[in-house]
Amino acid sequence: MSQEDLWKQHRSDGGIELAIVIPFYKIPYLDCLLSSLSRQTNKNFRVYIGDDSSPSDPVSIIEQYRTKLPITYFRFNDRLGHVHLTQQWQRCLHLIKNEKWVWVLPDDDLPSLNVVEEFYTSLAQINKNKINVIRLPMQTINEKGNIIGKIGINPVTESNYEFYSRLVRGETASSLGDNIFRRSALESSGGFIEFPKAWGSDHATILNVASGGNIYCLQNTSLGFRMSGENISSNRKDGHIKMAARVQFARWLKANESIFLTHPSVEFYKHFYWKGEHYALHEFSFSFKLCLELYRLRKVCTPSLPLPPFIKLLFRLLLLYFYIIQHTTVPKIQK
Repeated sequence: MSQEDLWKQHRSDGGIELAIVIPFYKIPYLDCLLSSLSRQTNKNFRVYIGDDSSPSDPVSIIEQYRTKLPITYFRFNDRLGHVHLTQQWQRCLHLIKNEKWVWVLPDDDLPSLNVVEEFYTSLAQINKNKINVIRLPMQTINEKGNIIGKIGINPVTESNYEFYSRLVRGETASSLGDNIFRRSALESSGGFIEFPKAWGSDHATILNVASGGNIYCLQNTSLGFRMSGENISSNRKDGHIKMAARVQFARWLKANESIFLTHPSVEFYKHFYWKGEHYALHEFSFSFKLCLELYRLRKVCTPSLPLPPFIKLLFRLLLLYFYIIQHTTVPKIQK
């Protein structure tokens, strides 16, 4: 039986559990991504590409993989992602059929070739333990695909609170593409949480979908998160918008602490703030708007520690000082 016949059979008998959704806009790395998917050691999945009215036409690239991958391609008439990126992710989900799991892959990420195989190998255990979020160890790559950041070390299972406590302490990293969601749980929890530029939306969604349960890690896999200089994470000039999004994220956490089985500690929120401060001092371009948003973040995360007026002034002067001594070469961002 040919691969095409197998795909037809799976379409009819519901044998495919995994939908790979690509919210497409940038073309430079699409061929690389589709190539990695075509070489997966288990091809029991479907690919759905939702074109956010991109100025680049991906059809010629997609056609090269029609015989290698079961691809559904749809071009939306309006560009939504530049204003509401999470809504672009969300409408792409409407393209999928009856798959039970959703893996949303940005068009510039690069998964290891064994992800799907490891997914199916672990699926029985995942279902037995009622897991709703599956994570892949993430490592940062550059525009050429070279590894520029060490791969994250993750336990096989952990709660959403344990996961995010490690992340805010800098012990792991995460993005959108290193997560596979149980479709029913993603839909019942309201879909992707929206913040400006989707900054923190992936993290909030992971925590929300995993509410009350554990997260499972496919430890033998990896996801290359690309710092290409073209994506949102690479842009350091919009730091005040990203920091405003982080303030919204902090408020969302405060309002939704019930998603954690363990009540978030004071230290948890301090580390959440300190990670934001690291962005401001080392990875974003300086602006007074950024300083203001960082101060707002501090007030949300540490409300029991009010700042006297003269300390507020020192706070702003400190940020200005760090801006002046900042190196022109900025470290790569890991969310």
